[in-house]
Amino acid sequence: MTDKGEKLFKALSEFTLEDALRLEELDRQYRALERLHSALGNNELFLKLVLVNALMSYQLPMRGERYWETFAGFFSEKKDLQRFEEFIRTYNNRFLSGKLRRLKRVLSLIENLSGEHLVQFCRHPEALLEYLSRNLKQPKDAKTLVFAVKMFIYACRIATGKPIMAPFGIDIPLDVRLKKIADDLGFWRSLARRLGIPPLHLDALVWVTMGADKRFIENLPEDLKEKVSNLKRTLKELVP
Repeated sequence: MTDKGEKLFKALSEFTLEDALRLEELDRQYRALERLHSALGNNELFLKLVLVNALMSYQLPMRGERYWETFAGFFSEKKDLQRFEEFIRTYNNRFLSGKLRRLKRVLSLIENLSGEHLVQFCRHPEALLEYLSRNLKQPKDAKTLVFAVKMFIYACRIATGKPIMAPFGIDIPLDVRLKKIADDLGFWRSLARRLGIPPLHLDALVWVTMGADKRFIENLPEDLKEKVSNLKRTLKELVP
């Protein structure tokens, strides 16, 4: 691994998988989903809304954290999958014509899923990835697909109260933040294996920390605060 990889590995090796799961639950996106779930009181609608939004989460006009908070606020009031076009037109309208075409495909794919299908996907996230890849005709490492699985796992944990985790075989969502460090999926797969943390959970450690401001870090539990602060310093060295 490169010098950059070794420096990142050293900072990340302070974290356990349990630390990664705890940090995920402090992620602003996770907190937004908790608020939405509480407002809806309907697990099936909740899981479907999260899947559709995740599959539409690209070329956003705002930071991802704010986008998911906006999504949660909108659908807490307008509890209907059929309001997605209104939401996209208002809050995710870059390259709008293409997004509306994709939205039509995504809705047709997600809205008819049964509750049993959703339960099975919570138990077996790799089956969800296979379903999305096959029906949307995208590779299994496509950023939007693996990100959708990540957010669906968040939603499953919230809906079931169970510690649902991602398998190692699902890649990290390689977005603009992570590409500043390395744009090669092989780099991230190798790092995940060395750390013993699946790529989707490694994503939370790096992505959340890169976006964390001083206030977020100060509010972390003491044991996480030190680790995240150290990782933040390392990331600033790697991505000036």
